Amino acid sequence: MASPITSFSLRSGRWWGAASGRTMVVAGLLLCLVLILRPDRALAQEGADDDQQCMVCHSTPDLTMVLPSNEVLPLTVDPQVLVKSAHGTEAEEPVHCVDCHNNTTGYPHPPFAQPDFRSWQVQMSLVCGNCHEDQAVEQQDSMHSRHLAAGRIEAATCVDCHGSHDVSWANAEHPGVDRRQQVEACGRCHSVIADEYRESIHGQRLAEGNADVPACSTCHPAHQIEDPRSAEFRLKSPELCGQCHADAELMSRYDISTDVFDTYVADFHGTTVEIFESLAPNEYTNKAVCSDCHSAHRILPADDENSTVMKANLTRTCQRCHPDAEPSFSDSWMSHYRPSWEHFPLVTAVSWFYKILIPLTIGLFVAYIGLDAGRTWLDRARQRREWRRARRQRQQQKERKEP
Repeated sequence: MASPITSFSLRSGRWWGAASGRTMVVAGLLLCLVLILRPDRALAQEGADDDQQCMVCHSTPDLTMVLPSNEVLPLTVDPQVLVKSAHGTEAEEPVHCVDCHNNTTGYPHPPFAQPDFRSWQVQMSLVCGNCHEDQAVEQQDSMHSRHLAAGRIEAATCVDCHGSHDVSWANAEHPGVDRRQQVEACGRCHSVIADEYRESIHGQRLAEGNADVPACSTCHPAHQIEDPRSAEFRLKSPELCGQCHADAELMSRYDISTDVFDTYVADFHGTTVEIFESLAPNEYTNKAVCSDCHSAHRILPADDENSTVMKANLTRTCQRCHPDAEPSFSDSWMSHYRPSWEHFPLVTAVSWFYKILIPLTIGLFVAYIGLDAGRTWLDRARQRREWRRARRQRQQQKERKEP
């Protein structure tokens, strides 16, 4: 059985393709009725009634158009998909066809302005800023926008992440949001990174439906994506990890210590990174940040055999920065544990030795200085008394000698 209308030539305004007689007659009558009743506004008018007019043609199965680039552009829109989208009739403020396709007026439609499908997607993404002003402003300085401005047309636009007619909810508090879709959306361009994330402990837990683990936008805010290769992003990366790993309430749910962040900040690597971040945020430092040891996306538990920080793999990880490192080098790392009698008792004993020795030494010095100052004060007080006594005696002797 032949399919209904299969293509439409925008240049000539003619329908092409096979259609059953009944389908063609019905479609033609409906189209004529629309043009007779409202010829000046045709298929692109505001309101739900006008959406229905658009769908007279655009709900036709297999409706397509050949672009100047010889790409075949699908023109069929599934009404059910459109209704259930974030812009559909179930939304608080439904978006109508003309709100986005605001330059498509009358019939036949104006000539297609873009040479290929990608250029059309980029152009249509600009329309999103008419309603989503804040997000559009935030996106202007993002890496995606910078690449687009530089002519890299493959960089992500609004429709690449959110869809076009099937726009999904983005608010994490909305019951219809599935955070796993975010990984799928980013993975369309960043497939290798997405695969690494899925293998990580975070990705595994997200696949199980855990709402606590980070997804892509947790570290790379959706509309403010920075260049992760920059010195500034590198220096700030421990703070990104600290958003979760320094949260005592969140970590207590999984019996994970928050010491991992505090001990990092307290050691040589973390202290140096903090200094660089405060004094020279745009200068690169080779001091290790979290991702250097744990990796950025394929993060695994320390007891996983493939983990970069597992005991057997730790020396190899250290050798990325310290090529001469031997097993004894990595053995000195305390795995983010604070010294205790359970973990690293020798370090704990030395620590307590100094905790006692230093205050005791300082205390003895203070006592010695106090006693010495007291003795000096007493000696000087005694000398002053003796001096005054001698002066009185000399005065008395002088008075006796006088007639």
